[in-house]
Amino acid sequence: MLLLSLLPIIIILVLVVLFRKSLFFSAPLTFILTLFLSLFVWKMSAGYVLASSLRGLFIAVEITLIVFGAIFFLEVMKRKGLMESIEYHLSKVSSDRRVQAILLAWMFGSFLEGAAGFGTPAAIVAPLLVAIGFPVITAVVVPLIANSASVAFGAVGTPIGLGLSGLNAANVPFYVGLTNLIVGTFVPLMIVAVLVILNSKTKKWEHIKEMIPFSLIAGLCFTVPYFILSIFSPEFPTLLGALIGLPLLIFLIKKKFLLPAHIWTFESKRKVHLKAKFGFFKSFLPYIVVVLLLVVIKFIPLKIPEYEIITGISQNLNFFNPGVLFIIVAVFFSFKYSNYIKSSFTDSFFKLEKAFLTLFFISAFVQLMANTNFNVSGLGSMVGIMSEFAKTSALPFIAPFIGALGAFIAGSATVSNLLFGKFQAQSAALLGMDTQKILALQVVGAGTGNMIALNNIVAAQATVKMHGQEERIIKINIIPCLIYLVLAGLVGMVLVYLF
Repeated sequence: MLLLSLLPIIIILVLVVLFRKSLFFSAPLTFILTLFLSLFVWKMSAGYVLASSLRGLFIAVEITLIVFGAIFFLEVMKRKGLMESIEYHLSKVSSDRRVQAILLAWMFGSFLEGAAGFGTPAAIVAPLLVAIGFPVITAVVVPLIANSASVAFGAVGTPIGLGLSGLNAANVPFYVGLTNLIVGTFVPLMIVAVLVILNSKTKKWEHIKEMIPFSLIAGLCFTVPYFILSIFSPEFPTLLGALIGLPLLIFLIKKKFLLPAHIWTFESKRKVHLKAKFGFFKSFLPYIVVVLLLVVIKFIPLKIPEYEIITGISQNLNFFNPGVLFIIVAVFFSFKYSNYIKSSFTDSFFKLEKAFLTLFFISAFVQLMANTNFNVSGLGSMVGIMSEFAKTSALPFIAPFIGALGAFIAGSATVSNLLFGKFQAQSAALLGMDTQKILALQVVGAGTGNMIALNNIVAAQATVKMHGQEERIIKINIIPCLIYLVLAGLVGMVLVYLF
């Protein structure tokens, strides 16, 4: 039965990785296969099949609303010129390309991840880097590497809040924050190393070595507030961590704190075409308002109702979805420009049409796999049987790699957590390990996998009018990705076996 339990995961892997089919094509086929197995092998009743599919639909709607609100907000910001103003002000902080890469890809990209997630940072930062003179391949690779630690709490906490829906995840944010504090602090140094190796013909090690102190400080500017905020909730570590870290890092750059005297740049120089329509504070004001509203709502005692779809399967209905706040703030700041609102709404809707259907089919087949224990065959659930496959004392080390595999396939940490969260939790329970720590390592790995996520690579390439370089990008990014996963796995082993 182990092979049949693994079959949906194997099929989606084969379709996406070997046959290079899109998730829009692969997810429905995997759902149909899982439906067939549920009905005719596990012998689930039609009621439980429908209830599981409905729960998948509710999860897909909630995720899509968050993403829609964030993208709609970004589209309005672009049309008003606020986004270009932000990009202009940040690009002018330093002329050193290494510093620009850290500031824009690591810190600004983390801010975008906290607000929107789902591949948005690379899609926005890549064309910005090209606009200020970065080589195209570098402009795609760098923001993908940066989009790692921040992803765990991206899109206002969606990877944990919805990705681990139905699981006990009370302490997961803390362990995620702690692991990424230790490992994520090194990401700016990884960015500098890849940037220099790709674009410097001589003295590569010297150009990297002189940036080590500043790179580590830049990492801590984000990961320290990120970790502190992770103690309280999964919604704010990335968003507020970046919002705190960004002005702090700019201040340190202005003071030339730990910065090398040598200014490193590219041999060929391009003209910068950005311009600022608004001042620095006014450019960020809509985002600041969103953050304040999110914080206020977090501390209002709101009861989220839970409805039982069928005995044993229930779903929370959250009417205070962060996506609604993004929409309200976007409309407020552009109510005089109805054409901005209409065109932004239309563009955002059509961007998410396929994404919603893909999310539904993935969420639905995952829910079917998890709920196949409601059957008349006497078999355990698919996820339960799969858990036997991961019964190894090395689970804390391999858990991040499993999370990264899910993100590589799906292009989303949230979907990776939906795919493998319950499987990892049950494996940990069978081994007598702390399920919270193993789930945290799954989340960390899912975030790290965004460095090589197929969907994100394709989207980032499209924004800079480059195509067909997926293999080259993966070859470059696989090294920092594996370094991150190995370090996370070692931290996991220490957390599980020594604490």
